[in-house]
Amino acid sequence: MQILATLLSIFIQTILPVFLVAGAGFVLAGAVQIDSRSVGRLLFYLATPSLVFRSLYRTALDFSVLEHLAIVAVSVGLVSGLLGWIISFDQARKQRAALILASAVSNNGNMGISISFFAFGEAGMALGAIYYVVMSFMSNTIGVMVASAGETVLAKALRQSLKAPVLYMALAGLLANATQVQLPQSLTSAIDLLANAAIPGMLILLGIQLRHAPLFHTPGVILRSVFIRLLVAPCLAWLLCNFLLIQGLERNILLLQSGMPTAVMAAVLATEFEAEPQLVAAVIFISTLLSMVTLSVMLWLLM
Repeated sequence: MQILATLLSIFIQTILPVFLVAGAGFVLAGAVQIDSRSVGRLLFYLATPSLVFRSLYRTALDFSVLEHLAIVAVSVGLVSGLLGWIISFDQARKQRAALILASAVSNNGNMGISISFFAFGEAGMALGAIYYVVMSFMSNTIGVMVASAGETVLAKALRQSLKAPVLYMALAGLLANATQVQLPQSLTSAIDLLANAAIPGMLILLGIQLRHAPLFHTPGVILRSVFIRLLVAPCLAWLLCNFLLIQGLERNILLLQSGMPTAVMAAVLATEFEAEPQLVAAVIFISTLLSMVTLSVMLWLLM
């Protein structure tokens, strides 16, 4: 009973706020017509880059930590994608591409940054933001190649990724942090306003996008991908953390971020390249629902 009470407390304090805000977006999308693409662009070009910049600018960072985050994030993403390819052995080419995306592309932005903040404060959010930047870069390069079933060359995918403003704001934040430059108060206030809109905005957008995801679509195939995303990926991160002797907050964020459900970005890529977007959307929906349980258990183990 004590364990259940602890899990319930963790869920209420850390996970539930995230799903309440996403639920508000889910309900709102059913009541009024919302252009999710425009909302997404506001977050993509303004709010999220501001949040990433502020987090990296204000947090004391050890660059060995950045190296660890990059190694673990890239390794978990690549191995999860490989496992997605293996478990989809009985599917057609487009379905295999969809399951690779669903297994590898985790929701480190909408949910990952938010839960990192609720669970571990500003320092946790900063590390979560770095993980998100790494995974965002991978999604826009390797993810594009996978979604196009190999039809997009790496150079073209790389050029596409270099258009993402979050990458440049991350580099700017790291540079400003390293040089300890003092920014004008008016600029930092403007960045704060935009950054403060990022977390609620991302969660509302998540709810809006989940509104249109089908609940069932070949359930057996879906559960294979969900198993990789919610259970296997954090186990991979745990093994890597032990191998690299990563401890403390850094370890907690790596494990937490690796266990996030499938990101809406996977559905965006699948839709763009016609790689079974309905299948990907179903994995997103199921993995997001089940993550309420798996993330609560993970936080209990980490705290």
